[in-house]
Amino acid sequence: MTLSRKKSIIVTGASSGIGSAASIKLVELGYQVFGLARSYDKLVSLFSSASDRLPKINTKRDENLFVPIECDITKPETFDNILNTIVSEATGNNVFGLVNNAGYVEPGAIEDLDMNNLRSQFETNFFGLVGFTKKILPLMMQQKKDVATAEGRIVNISSISGLISLPLIGAYSATKHALEAVSDALRMELWDTGIKVITINPGVIETNIYEPLRTKTQGLINRNKQSRFIGAYNKYFVNKKHTGLEPDAVADVICNAISLPHPNQKYVIGSTKEKMITKLMPFIPDKLFYSLISKQLNSDRKSTS
Repeated sequence: MTLSRKKSIIVTGASSGIGSAASIKLVELGYQVFGLARSYDKLVSLFSSASDRLPKINTKRDENLFVPIECDITKPETFDNILNTIVSEATGNNVFGLVNNAGYVEPGAIEDLDMNNLRSQFETNFFGLVGFTKKILPLMMQQKKDVATAEGRIVNISSISGLISLPLIGAYSATKHALEAVSDALRMELWDTGIKVITINPGVIETNIYEPLRTKTQGLINRNKQSRFIGAYNKYFVNKKHTGLEPDAVADVICNAISLPHPNQKYVIGSTKEKMITKLMPFIPDKLFYSLISKQLNSDRKSTS
């Protein structure tokens, strides 16, 4: 069966992990995908390596099914040129969906965090995301003469850390909580349009996010040799082997959020334990939860002393 070209979707952070898995699956469904990432070469090689999954789809560059675009989400001065490229090559010169996936984890207890690193975390995970969304949203609104009949999907990849703050990744949690707040506000502002705002909250996912996390953590340890949390940094970030769901699990949900006429407003994805914690948190007394986490951190310090 030959798939007909569907609507155009933009995916940020498309060169690896969740972003690459989502880009491939969206093309499999027949969507035109604009894959954005800092490394153009990774975008090109990524999709070339996936060609065996797409035997019935012509993925040559001139077919415009997957359009790789170099983009650093922290450089808003480049957004106009990127948007012009997208509009000129998009199906019908329209954009239907935006998947805000670009992001990273900045490790560190609040007392150990470098303020410049904290600001960089917000520049990528929050300010860059919001700024780029503000550029794309008017294009979605202008696709129909009547705002009430506008249509589209804005899918924000948040995290379970956007629902529950955790120690040692306070900066990351802060950006995801901010993203939840902005998503809720935008959802209400667009409620009477056909543009739907969906947040996806993954738990631990097997992506390459953990390799740079280890490197960042080692730098953090080198800068804070007397930190109270050295043992915890080593246990959870440097030495830990992260096991979680495959990126395809999140990509499937992204595809549903894009394709279904009435997608859920929020999706929590993770292990049974992760999902259970998010459901039980409103019923767990704060003092009990904080005490349990604190005892674990103290145990980590003693076990490595």
